[in-house]
Amino acid sequence: MTQVVFFTDFAALPKALSFFPLKGFTGKKVPVKLHMGEKGNPYFVKPELVKGVITELLQVRAKPFLLDTTVAYHGSRYTKTEYLNLAKLHGFTRKNIGCNVVIDDKGISTIIEGRTYEVAEHLKNATHVFTITHVKGHIQTGMGGAIKNFGMGGVTRETKIRIHDSSYPVYQKDACTFCGVCAEVCPFHAITVNDEWVYSEDKCFGCGACVDACPSKALTFQDADLQYLLACSATACLQGKIVLYLSELKRIAKGCDCDPNAGPIICPDIGYLLSDDPVAIDKASLDLIHKVKENVFYKVNKIDPLKQITYAEQIGLGSSTYELIKI
Repeated sequence: MTQVVFFTDFAALPKALSFFPLKGFTGKKVPVKLHMGEKGNPYFVKPELVKGVITELLQVRAKPFLLDTTVAYHGSRYTKTEYLNLAKLHGFTRKNIGCNVVIDDKGISTIIEGRTYEVAEHLKNATHVFTITHVKGHIQTGMGGAIKNFGMGGVTRETKIRIHDSSYPVYQKDACTFCGVCAEVCPFHAITVNDEWVYSEDKCFGCGACVDACPSKALTFQDADLQYLLACSATACLQGKIVLYLSELKRIAKGCDCDPNAGPIICPDIGYLLSDDPVAIDKASLDLIHKVKENVFYKVNKIDPLKQITYAEQIGLGSSTYELIKI
């Protein structure tokens, strides 16, 4: 059974790492995949924590570097130069962290479940990877965890856009009964239903809530559920690699670290998880959060985050069955 190690004091990281073969990272170029925060967001993983991880990797003579990718929307992370400037502003520098910072904007095509995903070059070429994930809410997927860290954060801008575009709803008028359920469940008020079905693509985020809720199956996806596509994209990033996943369950906000207005905090601080399975660590994160705040991500974002975990397990990315080891 997959082991997920839980600890509340970050000083216990070396002990947590002892459950996994970190020495296998010796001599390897190791991308440390993380989100270095959007300008104005206060919740992202802090440099002090990242430095602690880099210290452990350097002690086993690995060759780590911080890695993330440019984003699909215009802002402070749209280009490599802009992102590197923001990373520096947030304290992610070689002087502070102990390793280089790399931002990828090119990818290598990888086919998963019949679809092509362009995986960031430095990630695709790595054999060993370490990832640091800040677990929080997300307006499109309910929760952002390890799966989303790679499914959206590990691929090129073009792939990000394709994933989003592929999950918009398609309307079948002949099947519609104008019941209005889709409008009721839409978190973004992109749909109105009276004597006709009216949809605003500008307001839509492609979360799939309307498709899931429609009792007459009048709505389908352009291609597939966003959370399914994220699971496939994460698989493209991770297949064939040795990966360790560290998740921080603190400063758990309603929104993503991409959002300058991500608040409010919706769950008290819980601690840290470490595993070698992205599905198990996301399921453990969700379980621990639900023990403190039952079903909180669905309550605040109206999206079921369990879907991405279920899809990821179905396509073989990992297992949702785990043994929680508390230290």
